[in-house]
Amino acid sequence: MSYPAEEDSGPVEYKSILVDLGDDRVEKLASQMKYRLFEGGGEAIYVLGINDDGTVRGLTPEEERASLEILEKVANKVGASTRILERREHGGRIVTRVLVRISREENPPSQVNIIVVGNVDAGKSTTVGTLCYGSLDDGRGSNMRKVARYAHEILTGRTSSVVIRLLGFDLNNRPVNWSLPNPLDEAQIYLSSKKIVSLVDVGGHERYLRTALRGLLSKFPDYAMLVVAANTGLQVMGREHLGVCVALKIPVFIVFTKVDLVSPEIGDSYLDETLNILRRLDKKPMLIRRLSDVYYVAPLMTSGRVVPIFKLSNTTGVGLDLLTEFLNLLPPRKRWSELVKKPLLAYVTDIFEVRGVGTVIAVTVERGTVYENSNYFIGPLHDGTWRKTRVKSIHVNRVPASKARAGEEATLAITDIDREEVEKGQVLTETPLHPAVSLVSEILVLKHPTTIKTGYQTVLHIHSIRAPVEFTWMEKEPMRTGDTGLVRLTFLKGYWYVEEGEQFILRDSRTRAIGTVYKVE
Repeated sequence: MSYPAEEDSGPVEYKSILVDLGDDRVEKLASQMKYRLFEGGGEAIYVLGINDDGTVRGLTPEEERASLEILEKVANKVGASTRILERREHGGRIVTRVLVRISREENPPSQVNIIVVGNVDAGKSTTVGTLCYGSLDDGRGSNMRKVARYAHEILTGRTSSVVIRLLGFDLNNRPVNWSLPNPLDEAQIYLSSKKIVSLVDVGGHERYLRTALRGLLSKFPDYAMLVVAANTGLQVMGREHLGVCVALKIPVFIVFTKVDLVSPEIGDSYLDETLNILRRLDKKPMLIRRLSDVYYVAPLMTSGRVVPIFKLSNTTGVGLDLLTEFLNLLPPRKRWSELVKKPLLAYVTDIFEVRGVGTVIAVTVERGTVYENSNYFIGPLHDGTWRKTRVKSIHVNRVPASKARAGEEATLAITDIDREEVEKGQVLTETPLHPAVSLVSEILVLKHPTTIKTGYQTVLHIHSIRAPVEFTWMEKEPMRTGDTGLVRLTFLKGYWYVEEGEQFILRDSRTRAIGTVYKVE
């Protein structure tokens, strides 16, 4: 048996054997491990007993023990820890797969953002509750009520807002939430975890689509978890969410819930229907049956081609161990360490007025770093100007911090600006930037009942911006469902900061379109 040849890039490293080494060799291995950790966003997989060309050498028990000791020594040198994932025998010799992860003591925990989408009543919030609490649902939505944000969501059993819940892992694959007095305590999860999975739960009803789109576009999701009820299959809004994720190039995995409620025949028929939809989208579905499937597919997720499918029951616990381990091993997609060095850009996602503190904004830091007691600019305001402000305090996951870096969500207490002047979609920057009046963009019309002509008005969603726009120029007129072309979209109210190359969605009761900004005017 052989493995694929080792690649020069990526987070996977093969080692045929590690024997007693001198200091120079340890330093070289440490540099190599830093590179693999960088490639994996803070995580790497080492496979011991494999040659670089993928052929199996295998290790004796003594060689395995010595190799693991050296690997742990190298990991400690770079501020990382190791954990054995899997041991396999090949002809009486051992091949060992090891997870290497940056230690919490040296760096913030590795973080992966997952948007949770799917049709209403598919079991999205219940699944999030089961994952975060580690306890099974009572079959009547008890876990959904544990993670709901508002009273009306508890009463109706339906999520209408964007709810972010953290699932933390230690090095031994134990969700830290499950041992905390309050499994939703963000501060304790953040401080106790070596890896954090942010589960961004959005409403599945059509009336909450604009809220779901804000979650998709403003939270920088690494992956999408599409939840499908096994007793109803992939329904209208679930298909729409899937289409948006594919269009935005967000890798997707699917969780079939309520498998305990349907017969195998009905469940398999809905599963086959979903498999056919995925294949038409040029995806490679893979049903996850065992832990070895998880270890194989998790590193492939960044490609976006493979779509793992899990069967889950939130009431019996079937499939929970596979899904939990998969979430633990999902690699981050964005290289935030590179973006930290760039000029600051942080989008405002929420605004609060806190008694005794003043105006507080929630931001998603797209690049750069925000520092406490530093001056920045926020805007653009309605007239296109920018307002100077000072960040007087910072919290990251409810923990006081002196800075917030690219990839993190933070709340900032700011001064010298009134609450009424701040809007979702504004940005925090180091210097004033050129605001956009209109966007020349290439769009693809996904859905429209008639034709789109110059003068047509709709709503544009990009990052946390939700703004009405008008088609003021069209390369091709009229446009219908399936058409692609350049258009100019002019903002009807105010100014916004948008960058070239950004993707956006156009949405109203009749229209769905996706586009890419070609030029900012």
